[in-house]
Amino acid sequence: MSAWFKDDAAPLLVEDAVQIAFNFLARSGEIDDPAEAVGFLADKIHFMISQGQRNKLALANRAIAAFQRYREARSAELSLVFSQHSLP
Repeated sequence: MSAWFKDDAAPLLVEDAVQIAFNFLARSGEIDDPAEAVGFLADKIHFMISQGQRNKLALANRAIAAFQRYREARSAELSLVFSQHSLP
């Protein structure tokens, strides 16, 4: 097994990729709950690493896209819930 795929490199890779993604999302104003965002990003990045992805920029970009889709879906769901409660 090459050193590239050793598990001891994964924590640093996760940390770097999460930091890149979090910084981008924070600067763009897309984070309303930092703890939720970090958890979401870390879960997505861990999963991608388990699938063999090792490029930290690709990990960060894919996690950003997943978080943005998640926020859109959550917003749409919340707007449906609130619109149903405001019906007479």
